[in-house]
Amino acid sequence: MQLLPLLIVVVVLAVRMIRPQRISVTRMWVSPIILCVLTAWVIYANDQLYPAPPIEIAVALFIGVVAALPFGVLRGMHTDVRPTDKPGVMHLGSSWVTIAIFAVAFGLRYAIRMAMPQRGELTGTIGDGLLAFAIVFIASSYFVIFRKYERLAGISKGPA
Repeated sequence: MQLLPLLIVVVVLAVRMIRPQRISVTRMWVSPIILCVLTAWVIYANDQLYPAPPIEIAVALFIGVVAALPFGVLRGMHTDVRPTDKPGVMHLGSSWVTIAIFAVAFGLRYAIRMAMPQRGELTGTIGDGLLAFAIVFIASSYFVIFRKYERLAGISKGPA
C-alpha cells in the first residue's frame, strides 16, 4: 500500500517520458523536482521506520551520487535535443531509460528489503543509495541536456 502513490506517479511520468516531446526548458525540470521530493519523503519515512546512523545514510547517498554522475552525463550526451522556433522550447527525444532507471532503483530497493527483512537499517541505507543514484542520474542527464540546448539555440551566458 505504501508503494501505490509512488507507482501512480511513476506510471504518469513513464507515459510522458516514453515518447519524444516538445517541452519548455522550465517544464523540463518539473519531473526531476517531483521525483526529488518523493525520494526525500521516502528516505525520511524509511528513517522513521528503521533509524540508521546519519553517517551511514550520508555514505549511501554519496556512493549513489558518485556512481550516477557518469551514467547521467552519458545519457544526456546521447539524448536527441533540438531547439524549436519558439524561444525556451525544445524537442526532447524519448527517455524510456530514465524511467527504467528510476523503476529499477525502487524495485531493487523493495527486493532488498524483502530478501533481508531482519536487517531494516542496512536495507534502508542501501535503498537510500539506490534512490540517490536514480535522482542524480536524472538530474545530471537533464543538466547536460539543458547545456546542449543552450549551445544549439545559441544562448550565451554573460559577455563574449
